[in-house]
Amino acid sequence: MCSIHRLCLLGVSLLAVPFSSALAQNGLQDIPDTAFDAQQKAFKVIEGASINLFAHEPLVRNPVHMNWDQRGRLWVVSSPLYPHIKPGQEEQDRIVILEDTDGDGVADKNTVFADNLHIPTAVLPGDGGVFVANSIEVLFLKDTDGDDVADERKVVLSGFGTEDTHHLVHTFHWGPEGMVWLNQSIYIHTHLETPYGIRRLLGGGMWHYRPETERADVFMKGLVNPWGHAFDTWGQSFLTDGAGSEGINYVFPRSVFKTSPGASRVLSGLNPGQPKHCGLEFLTGANVPDELEDVLAAPDFRGNRINLFRLTDNGSSYTSTQIEDLVTSTHKSFRPIDVKMGPDGAIYIADWYNPIIQHGEVDFRDPRRDHEHGRIWRISFDDQELVEKPDLVGASNSELIGHLNSDEGWTRHLAMVEMRTREKGEMMKALQETAAPEDVDPELAKMRYIWGTQALNQFDKEAAADLLEAKNHKARAGALRALYYSAGSNPDALAIARKAAADPHPQVRLWAVSVLAQLDSPDTVRIALGALEGIEVDEFLDFAIWSICREHSDRWVEKAKSGNPFESMSQLLFAVRALNQPVAIPQILSALESGDLTGESATADVADLVSKVGNAEQLNRLFELALMENTSDVDKQILLESLVSAGKLRKLQPSGDKTRLSQFLQSNNVGLFSSAASLAGLWKLESARPGLKEAFQKSPENPARGKAAMDGLISLGGPATAKLFDELATNKTAPYLLRSLAVIGRTRMNPQAGAQIAIAVLKDAPEGKDPHGIFDAFLSNKKGPPALAAVLNKGSLPQAIALTGVQKASSAATKPEGLVAALQNAADLKPMKMSLTDTEMEAMMNEVATQGDPHRGEAIYRRAALQCIVCHAIGGAGGIIGPDLVSIGSSAPVDYLINSLLQPSEKIKEGYHTTLVTLKNGDSFAGAIAREDANEIVIRDAAGVEHRVPKKEIASNNISPVSLMPPGLTATLREDEFVDLVSFLAHLGKDGDFKTPPNRYIRHWQAMSPHERTRDAIGHWGKKIFAEDVESYVWSVFYAEVAGGLPIDEMPEVVGRGKNRYSVARTFLDVSSPGDIHLKISGKLKDLTLLHGETEIKLPEDTSEAEITIPIKEAGRQKLTIVGLRSWGLDSVSIEALDDAGKVILPTVSEF
Repeated sequence: MCSIHRLCLLGVSLLAVPFSSALAQNGLQDIPDTAFDAQQKAFKVIEGASINLFAHEPLVRNPVHMNWDQRGRLWVVSSPLYPHIKPGQEEQDRIVILEDTDGDGVADKNTVFADNLHIPTAVLPGDGGVFVANSIEVLFLKDTDGDDVADERKVVLSGFGTEDTHHLVHTFHWGPEGMVWLNQSIYIHTHLETPYGIRRLLGGGMWHYRPETERADVFMKGLVNPWGHAFDTWGQSFLTDGAGSEGINYVFPRSVFKTSPGASRVLSGLNPGQPKHCGLEFLTGANVPDELEDVLAAPDFRGNRINLFRLTDNGSSYTSTQIEDLVTSTHKSFRPIDVKMGPDGAIYIADWYNPIIQHGEVDFRDPRRDHEHGRIWRISFDDQELVEKPDLVGASNSELIGHLNSDEGWTRHLAMVEMRTREKGEMMKALQETAAPEDVDPELAKMRYIWGTQALNQFDKEAAADLLEAKNHKARAGALRALYYSAGSNPDALAIARKAAADPHPQVRLWAVSVLAQLDSPDTVRIALGALEGIEVDEFLDFAIWSICREHSDRWVEKAKSGNPFESMSQLLFAVRALNQPVAIPQILSALESGDLTGESATADVADLVSKVGNAEQLNRLFELALMENTSDVDKQILLESLVSAGKLRKLQPSGDKTRLSQFLQSNNVGLFSSAASLAGLWKLESARPGLKEAFQKSPENPARGKAAMDGLISLGGPATAKLFDELATNKTAPYLLRSLAVIGRTRMNPQAGAQIAIAVLKDAPEGKDPHGIFDAFLSNKKGPPALAAVLNKGSLPQAIALTGVQKASSAATKPEGLVAALQNAADLKPMKMSLTDTEMEAMMNEVATQGDPHRGEAIYRRAALQCIVCHAIGGAGGIIGPDLVSIGSSAPVDYLINSLLQPSEKIKEGYHTTLVTLKNGDSFAGAIAREDANEIVIRDAAGVEHRVPKKEIASNNISPVSLMPPGLTATLREDEFVDLVSFLAHLGKDGDFKTPPNRYIRHWQAMSPHERTRDAIGHWGKKIFAEDVESYVWSVFYAEVAGGLPIDEMPEVVGRGKNRYSVARTFLDVSSPGDIHLKISGKLKDLTLLHGETEIKLPEDTSEAEITIPIKEAGRQKLTIVGLRSWGLDSVSIEALDDAGKVILPTVSEF
């Protein structure tokens, strides 16, 4: 067998590399049995349900999308060509009509409607034909002679981008108001020609299109690959993302989500850490059990399952809580890509059917890509009645209108589609004359009536205005959404929006702001800002108001120059911060100084604004505020940090006496000292040098203070700083931390000078590690690698530290090959093998399958030395640098995983390329772009640290061909350990212990490091000392395992009395309202202590699992601390929140 010590491996890149066709054939041994019964036996459906095969190949091959027509026939687009057409290959993708004529739940009639398409990604019957997404255009195909074969072909929309075949315009859907809704994805740049002008969307987003007027408009922007859209009972829109990780997304006009080009602010999804989803459908109707009514079904195509989510109201948006899966499968070719309710009340699933689901990461010509199979599955509930398919086409006009209030969502939806095909005047008359059934909520019936008028393009705006008086806020919000589309031509729209902006419910206010954004009135922003008052404003409403402040800035900026055009100073501050321009800064500062501007975030908001757009005099007013005795330490640090930002990003300093900064350099508050040290260097205050020097020399006693002093000294610069660093680095008696920081400081000042003193310090590195980042200092400047290489070429290094340097240099975005070679020569390192032969690969795959232990592999994955968990999350728990691995095992073949580990830079997953930004002074930053605006780029590096880089200082900004993940991190693993690691990755997402459960486990924690206080203090005050807010306590991020537990033995060992040793972790929950919250705790409870704040929560001692209730007196952030007594059989503990996400919000990685 091959030795892992010969291989250059890394944590987890999960990117594939090309390999020979012979090796590809080796992977075919894992291809699942294609027999229908083999796949059916692999299903596990939710209790009470059964699944059957509705249709299959050769009728359906690789189904991409499906929709029903009003006759109850299922239209499916199939694309065996995907992911691209081969040279000389004919366009052969097609549309198939499937029909169950005898009602037995199996298609018995099929017709090929069209068969000369090029990777069609949507099909939507209606208006007497069918809309089809065909690469860069939307076609309307029509059968003119009744044989169900397309005779006419018309381009109705063109100009969609075609940069990436799985991001083309796709997944069409009729809205309840009679418009066609379309999605497009991240790499598509669309310039759509319409009679109303060119409409542009240069990334992901969603369109709506009215066929009869040919008007098309962008509704929202962003998401990586929005591939599922569903409307709830009241017409609100929800999207899934086929390449995202936030589950269900609530979208509204002008909402912007991640990856939208040029976006300076984005919204979050409702389920952070969820896998990628394709398709979306609300479960409704008689065949659906009551407990699943209005639950969202979202296919997790990578995880071979369909997730379910329950929505509850939450402010202007919703809370989405995952519940038990609708269906899961151990058959890894099951790839659910679309889900729809059917005319009989059953649930229909389009199964793309493919063992290969990767796109760019897997070779387009990989023979394991299945181009022959495809299935449509049908789920029904055995104890629930199926529905008789209604005759919509044969129904009279009044009967058809009656179907708009059917209990069946399918019937309501397709009745609207049929209605559009009939004479508009007659249908409008029937709509007005047909009364809704008495058992239907009258407000909902009126909403459906309004949609009917819109579907006929004869919108009854008076009815919509009447509905704004409804008791149900959802009706009021729905009425505003109906008004939104034609608000600009409605003379009453402004008055309606003005009233709605003061509605008691935030969702109504959100839609009022959306209507205002459509209007030309000079008062739109003033009215919108009023929506901030009197209620708790959440992220979504805040975003809508922020957006209109920017979009309609010409309506208020001039007025703000001579006074406050709004009702309060806080509203003016909100508007100016949204615009991010130097407007009304003096009056805002005066309000803060006088106390007229109050609120928890007032100081931070003003300081942030002034740091970005204020002048020197205005910065000095911030400095004066920081110097005031009655300013709290928290606000002082906020103010000083804003001055740091202005100095670094804008090279701007306060206009007043800056020597007064010295008082902060005497502070024992590390945060205040750090900010002051940065300012001392930026402002070149020589008077600060002695204090900075003293703090730096005491770095071993207080590393955080010492590193801050180092930064200040570097910025202060000069011969005195250089001399200090040189002397300390060459002082063999100085602590290693101090010598390392001295080398780092000197290197950041001058890489050539730093290289001269670095080698001696590196030779003394403990255990061959570089704990303080000497190599990183050289790699962060373009002059660093050649400077260090030049010195290395004349000397030598121990192999261990040289290997550490090779690992870091090999993953550097600058590709410093000269430094890698110098390190190898200096330590006589032999180049590591970067690939396996076909024979070695086959042996490795076999070993993973037969001997790999995924449980041991998870422990290896979590080792700090491998850094896997630093970069990658699993179900949202972990780093955010690399892709979430929640279902990688169910989507990537084992040989691809192995090759990914071998060569991370060969194929880099889309969206995870390394950006290399080099400044004019030679400094460089490599990582992912976290965000960007007109003035700065924020780069998130491999450690998760964000660096704000002013654009005016940038010399170059390029995409690096090198992965952020360093090769060689697993080179020290034994072969059996490597096999276990691959086994763990290969099991992620598959049914079993390594599929992230839907339970709401707390997965983000902070683990306590040993502290000298605990041994004695615990004897006096008990275990509550672990929950106290002691500034000198050190907490590090700690994540739960896939199954939700915290492994006690992986936490630091904290000393107690006598021989007692503890593991301590804390977390923070956000509770929306006072009252009881409910948790389930599992583990050896006898040896566990749980504290809420500093109060112990009593746990039963005679069980390993208990549900507990914690009374919450005040809403907001709640601290939980868990203390485990080690060495007494306690190996793991988990805590699950039993309340939904509307009551208890779990922490995310951004909060730690």
